[in-house]
Amino acid sequence: MVRCWTCGTHVSGYRYTCSSCESLNELKNLQKTIESYGEGLDYIAQIQQEGFKALNDTLSSGLSEIASAIEWGFGEISWQLQQQTDVLRSIDHTLKTPSETKANEWRLHAEELRRRGVLDESEEFFLKALNEYRLDYRIYVGLAETYLQMNKFDKAKVFLEKSLPHAPKKEIDYKSYSYRLIGHIYACEEEYNQATTILRHSIELSPTYEDGHYDYAQYCAQLRNKETCLSSLQKAILAKPLYWYLAQKERNFDPVKSEVEKLLYNIIAEASHKTKDAIAKTENILKEAHEVISKARQALSVSRDKSVLNSNTMYENAEAKLKLAKDKVASGDYVAFREAKPIAEEAHTIANNAVNTAYGECEHYTRRRSEKVKNAWKRVPESIIVIIVGPFLFGGIGKIGGCTIGFFSHAASKGADIGFLLGAVAGIIFGIIAGVYNILKELS
Repeated sequence: MVRCWTCGTHVSGYRYTCSSCESLNELKNLQKTIESYGEGLDYIAQIQQEGFKALNDTLSSGLSEIASAIEWGFGEISWQLQQQTDVLRSIDHTLKTPSETKANEWRLHAEELRRRGVLDESEEFFLKALNEYRLDYRIYVGLAETYLQMNKFDKAKVFLEKSLPHAPKKEIDYKSYSYRLIGHIYACEEEYNQATTILRHSIELSPTYEDGHYDYAQYCAQLRNKETCLSSLQKAILAKPLYWYLAQKERNFDPVKSEVEKLLYNIIAEASHKTKDAIAKTENILKEAHEVISKARQALSVSRDKSVLNSNTMYENAEAKLKLAKDKVASGDYVAFREAKPIAEEAHTIANNAVNTAYGECEHYTRRRSEKVKNAWKRVPESIIVIIVGPFLFGGIGKIGGCTIGFFSHAASKGADIGFLLGAVAGIIFGIIAGVYNILKELS
């Protein structure tokens, strides 16, 4: 007996898909949703997001096929994405001769034919491309992908093995990608010893290759190699959260089911603990920020400057981010915990900056108040001079005015005295008002 490539159901012969996975409406709907985003690396996030949503909607229904189907049911999309990475795109820059360029055109033609389901013609153009140019890794893997969809697993394995000398290396060694596909062919044959050996090569070449770690964990589980299984599974989940969901229903983990369940619980518990710890630290720094901003606000009020506290704006931003983190935690979802932690940490950084800014603003506006008081004291001598000079100046003016009025009333002397007195009083009042005005102007 062998297993279906996509869902892992036992079938009578090599099958890329079978009646079990073809009947999964959830998988069909998910694939349509993902394909609707178009092409390009920029929709990887949507793929994962829709994958999480599909899992949340279907895991409770007990469909164990959905776990394997989500991992392997998007092989075409996965290979399209791989071809758009910089390391595989860079192969185009090495194509210089007309023969090499022609081979690339045939390869692209073959890829499109396979996407359209015209597999015989896709095989024909891949072979023409390979006959023209033997150094392009993408031709070997593209042809292997075509053979897989044609249910010709033996031929696919041959060309995946032939791809190894031509595999480029950058983010990962692409031999790891080929080894993963070869390992899955062995797993479909239930040859888990060979599958484990092949996947060990994959992760040794690319220690951070999460997909390789996840498959290696499955095959180790089938051999009941618990320690290695759990170690690789943990690495896969920490690198790609999708695997936390898939592992819950993956049948390959059944031989070590209790250990895997414990690992999954510990992973989400640790994520929860770290996130809640980050939230608690942010809450503490926000309390400090609130206190310091209150002091800065008071200093601003006393200084009578017409300004806005930057620290307060930062505080409000940190509060909003912290609320977002708390809302995610409230969902109890693993990915939400993973997303909430960096948000809470960002809120902590903003709140800490708000504290430092508030201290600076408090010092600034306190200093501004001191400067205003100092300038006001400098105005006191001027005000005294105005108060002294004012009565004489206004008194003189009043004396002249009183004398003039008294002249016509034949009481010039008496008018002069009254005018001087009234002018002096007016001068004193003016001097006091002017002095107080100048001092208050400095203070405000």
